[in-house]
Amino acid sequence: MYNARFWDKAWQDSSKKAGRRRPDPKLWQEYWSYYSSRYAEHNAANKDVHQRIIDDLLAQGAIRPGDSLLDIGCGPGTYALPLAAYHVKVTGLDTSSGMLEALSTQAISAGLQKNITPLLADWQDIAPEPAYDITFAAKSPAINNYDSLMKMTKVARRACCLIGFAGKHDIGLRRLLWEKLLQEPAPGPSFDIIYPLNILYQKGYRPNVTFTTYGQTNQEPLSYLIDHYTRYFAVMGLNGPDIENNIRQFLENSAIDGYCADTSETTIGIMWWQV
Repeated sequence: MYNARFWDKAWQDSSKKAGRRRPDPKLWQEYWSYYSSRYAEHNAANKDVHQRIIDDLLAQGAIRPGDSLLDIGCGPGTYALPLAAYHVKVTGLDTSSGMLEALSTQAISAGLQKNITPLLADWQDIAPEPAYDITFAAKSPAINNYDSLMKMTKVARRACCLIGFAGKHDIGLRRLLWEKLLQEPAPGPSFDIIYPLNILYQKGYRPNVTFTTYGQTNQEPLSYLIDHYTRYFAVMGLNGPDIENNIRQFLENSAIDGYCADTSETTIGIMWWQV
């Protein structure tokens, strides 16, 4: 029977398949702290996409100016910053100190620091009680099963919003390097909106869902990409001189005048529901 637990198991099976090489949590946090400033720069390139999503959520009444909102896995402020600009009182939760530093820096620069409170913590450690008007998570690994999803409904007083991948998520150079280094197809995203959507439906919720597709091409310095992907694959358990040489050689062969084009394309689902 396709009940909530069926979809939870399907979610876990999908995560295991996509994450055959599971990153070490401590190394993963260090990786994101290292990458935080560049992540913030990439956010700026997709600023219009994020702004459009926030505008739509406000127009639908999912989020209101003056709301208190917990952004679970906030990163450098992808959504926290545009939300704060609408006078939403955002608590940005993340396990990466580097991401929270990037968030604080941008909040101060934009004059939004009064509306943003960084919180270095794990979602698992947050008390399951209604402490915020809204719980919000965008492509956050913290929301990864039935329990973590349903906890969002316990912490929110009025509504929850969840943004996840909807099938396609491709980062060109990372996919090609994965195939070269591991001699296997690169895994798809470990978080697809279909699983939490069906869990919520089976629990009696009727989420509002929309979809959007966007992409970008970044011209990245060769030296940065060598360092970036060496760190990434080290987190996945692939390290050593041979791995680094293979990464370097592949990227050098792809570079033009010291730069490589790194292209990505993503489709996401934006889902919100009342509690």
